[in-house]
Amino acid sequence: MYLRHLQYLRSVVEHGSFARAAQACGVSQPAISQGMKALQAHFPAPLLVRAGRRYVPTELARSVAAQSSSLGQRMGALGLEPLPAPDRNVLRVGLTPSAALVWGPVLYARWCLPHPRRCLDMATADEGALLAGLLQGRFDAVIAPKPRQFAHPDLSERLLYELQPQVYARRGHPLARARTLAQLQGAAWACVGPSVKGPVDVLTEAHRVRRMPVPKVAVRCPDFASMLHLVGQSDLLAVVPHPALLGAATPLVKALQLTEALPLYGMWLFELRSRPSRIDPQWAVPDPSLQQSRT
Repeated sequence: MYLRHLQYLRSVVEHGSFARAAQACGVSQPAISQGMKALQAHFPAPLLVRAGRRYVPTELARSVAAQSSSLGQRMGALGLEPLPAPDRNVLRVGLTPSAALVWGPVLYARWCLPHPRRCLDMATADEGALLAGLLQGRFDAVIAPKPRQFAHPDLSERLLYELQPQVYARRGHPLARARTLAQLQGAAWACVGPSVKGPVDVLTEAHRVRRMPVPKVAVRCPDFASMLHLVGQSDLLAVVPHPALLGAATPLVKALQLTEALPLYGMWLFELRSRPSRIDPQWAVPDPSLQQSRT
């Protein structure tokens, strides 16, 4: 999902037509049209419906536009006030929920244990909020997937690793023996969201490149623990980017042995260019097994 497409949607909702939205965004009308088509691919319900010669935003479109408006404001925040000097004994890291489960033990072991006076301050949110917080000086570093085409002159970025996500189902699920995405057609899915980019987008992309209908997301969960508990108790399916996220649900769920690989799920480190890095490069891969998944 491209952030500019969300901007186009907000403009269409605000101005009432593709032509006026294009003028407000400083792009051509076909760019608005193409952006709406690309954005629609991420949603099972229509964002726009035709009324005569015009396209009218649905309630879903208005809801997405309203939520992305605050995201855009956060991403655009540049922190006009001088950034406070960081406490050298405190490491403030913003992480997505999946990154927190994988990296929490690593950061504690590498930052706190060798130096008793040090402490770790972790916070979780979606990628947009975390990157805005980094720009505002609320974090020393952010570990999160990278939004598509994201780049900011004040931030450095480094790919930590890329993993092959897997589809999980409860043990005994009617589709547990499925070997292709086509055999999963019609299944309902659970995901952690909303998010700018995440495993559910990996799944959507895998379907789209094969010209298959976008899978139905029936439940959005606040974190991986609640999602996997739900999957273990129902016929919902889910994409999990890292086996460390299974936790207590490990006995309840199993990975489907699909012959089709899902797109890689990357985890990135973001820091302010104006400050020296506080994350040692040797921390880049928290588990030696991840080395096999890096590009």
